[in-house]
Amino acid sequence: MGIYDREYYRGEKSGPGWFSGPAPWCKTIILINVVIFLAQRAFAIDPDFIREWVAASPEGIFRQGRVWELLTATFLHDSKIWHILGNMLFLWIVGREMESLYGGRDFLAFYLAAAIVSTFCWTVAQAFAPGYHYMIGASGAVAGVLTLYTLYYPRREILFFFIPMPMWVVLAIFLVWPLLSDGRGGAVAYESHLAGAAFAVAFKHFDLRWSRLTDGRFRRPRLKLVTPPRYEPTRPRTPVVSRGEKVGAMASSVSVLPEEQLDARLDEVLAKIAREGRDGLNEEERRVLQEASRRARDRRSDRR
Repeated sequence: MGIYDREYYRGEKSGPGWFSGPAPWCKTIILINVVIFLAQRAFAIDPDFIREWVAASPEGIFRQGRVWELLTATFLHDSKIWHILGNMLFLWIVGREMESLYGGRDFLAFYLAAAIVSTFCWTVAQAFAPGYHYMIGASGAVAGVLTLYTLYYPRREILFFFIPMPMWVVLAIFLVWPLLSDGRGGAVAYESHLAGAAFAVAFKHFDLRWSRLTDGRFRRPRLKLVTPPRYEPTRPRTPVVSRGEKVGAMASSVSVLPEEQLDARLDEVLAKIAREGRDGLNEEERRVLQEASRRARDRRSDRR
């Protein structure tokens, strides 16, 4: 299996079109939200229909069994442009990098799970409140993505209202602002925000990636990871050589690895990228990536 066939690198394919570049699932989620928002405006969809069948409410979910509302409500927004604009802008800024880090399948599973968990927690909180309550919006899921990003890059700065701020400050504003603005009749579902953030913390702490859960519990791994003897640490037996000679020898040793050993070594490198990012790779691990990419290109060329 080549490097581009692995889930870690699904988001790094290049090519024409919106969906063939980096982070296709993040773009797809944004596109679906925008299309639904425009359809609501263009076709003047009855608000009563949305409230009854698509928006999340304790009445609909717990008493009438409309469990799909846990997810469908996430793809709806109210008529104020700032609601969808803020959510999609944050998702665009941080979601693409999270998809590149986790891979498309795991990112999509995380986003949908964060949406369901955050909506469910809001529904439980409102079940005992008087009156009829319903919720729409992607804020809970977006809060999850923002929190996950901040756990990896707490001090990375982004422009927030044209002011550079570290991510931990941006996340704090995103989570605390609804609490401060709740005096307008509870218009903001802050329980959903907090639940999405809490889910992201649990997701990273317990490593709840969909690929790990399914591969580790429900089926056998496709490959057995082994470390070839040549990579075991040994005491140097030769005189010190220059860095250029080391790199050349390293590249040569990687290039002659059998396909199975290269695949096994590549899985270890990709797992390290998922944990620490590309910056944590050493020279030998970068050579493994380059050799795997070269062989993948050769296989594609042979098929043409």
